[in-house]
Amino acid sequence: MRRAALAGLLALLTAHPEAARAATERLVPAAQIFPGGDGASPETLGRPLAVLLQEWRERTGKRTFRKRIVIHKARRRMDVFADGDVVKSYVVSLGLSPVGAKRALGDMRTPEGDFFVCTVNRASRFTRFLGLSYPSPAEAAEALSAGRIAAEVERAVRAAYRTRDRCPPQGTRLGGAVGIHGKSEWERRPDGFALVDWTWGCIGVRDEDILELFEQYAEVGTPVRIEAL
Repeated sequence: MRRAALAGLLALLTAHPEAARAATERLVPAAQIFPGGDGASPETLGRPLAVLLQEWRERTGKRTFRKRIVIHKARRRMDVFADGDVVKSYVVSLGLSPVGAKRALGDMRTPEGDFFVCTVNRASRFTRFLGLSYPSPAEAAEALSAGRIAAEVERAVRAAYRTRDRCPPQGTRLGGAVGIHGKSEWERRPDGFALVDWTWGCIGVRDEDILELFEQYAEVGTPVRIEAL
């Protein structure tokens, strides 16, 4: 079933020449995604987030917790935290140009750094969409120094990060509309995980994964860290 879905994603991308040139199936070794020693486990991939959160509450005796999402680009993995504990991991797809941090509109790269969920969209054509607060003040300051954005844009980015209740300006030369969304597929094989990097810079997950993240965990203000590793 997953192999057919993965093939279907590749077939869909062939209808878009730019995407087809870069979007090819890759096999990521399991030891790369789950190297061990960081609290993440492949055993959580097939388990419902709600069940894992309930088990965490029973184990710790806590009813509430600090939320945090960490995305490891090279590992193609996203971890969901309760306080300091990894509760569940997800296999992810990245932008068509997966190496390097996003710096410009149309570069097809996935950002790196510290962000937060700044908007949510239940009606997304990618099933659900968790918008991220790219560009951050770091990217904005760099672009201002290089003369690529105006001072008022840089100030608006910093203002969004102060309140953490809205997105920074999206229609600039730095790009925008980066988020976590569905329609990705992957297949677990004996020698690793088969997946496709196909987005324009977003983090792609399977539809069932974005649905549970959207309904049971993420909200505006949730911190999201994206690491190159």
